[in-house]
Amino acid sequence: MNTAYVLCNPKYEVERFNFLQDHLKARGITTVHWTYGPWGSEITSEEYFKVYDPFIDRFCVGRALTFKSAGLSKGEVSLAIAMWKAYDAAATSPGSDDDPILVLESDVVLREDFQERMQSVLKGLEGKTWDYVSLGEGASTRPLNRHCFSSYFGPNEIIKMPNGFCFRCTDSMLFRRGFCKKLRETFLPCREIVDWWMNIQATLHKAECYWVDPPIVEQGSNRLRVKSLLPA
Repeated sequence: MNTAYVLCNPKYEVERFNFLQDHLKARGITTVHWTYGPWGSEITSEEYFKVYDPFIDRFCVGRALTFKSAGLSKGEVSLAIAMWKAYDAAATSPGSDDDPILVLESDVVLREDFQERMQSVLKGLEGKTWDYVSLGEGASTRPLNRHCFSSYFGPNEIIKMPNGFCFRCTDSMLFRRGFCKKLRETFLPCREIVDWWMNIQATLHKAECYWVDPPIVEQGSNRLRVKSLLPA
């Protein structure tokens, strides 16, 4: 797996951008598509309400999922734009609908054995119907059927999620290209922060979703390596 779509703005995320250039190359990611939209401070009111619609139908969910849905910050809207651009770029790139697509946020740290672990993930997906795989651990969560003492250094397991509400965070995501094509059409405008909106999207499209455990990507802002830039 040597290609990734990375949500990172080189102008405003200089430290992360510089780190990722070396880090991703060291982990075998040699082709990087940097995707980003306007920074939060640059977003106009017109752009804001093209991306965020507080009255749009939530498709399959009749009530707000978070208090944030009443008014997303410009930083959250900026992230939604960047994410849609990644889906758009992946959907329109050449290849099969079954090709795996790696999408990363800017605060990720990949395991030193990332490529070896990723190959085990792809092998584990062979013969399965799938649309999305969570590669990280979100808000420090582990699958219910994994013992609390399951080692982070043990072999990977591909664990099927019982429903579409499987997005813990959006820091490290593996998609089937065909699912990116669906997201390209329905992701914007949004009404929730991106991870909860992705839960709605997965439910809407009846996506087949999995978690990898132990995780093979670490979310830097969750582990206090870097501060969150969502307020930006």
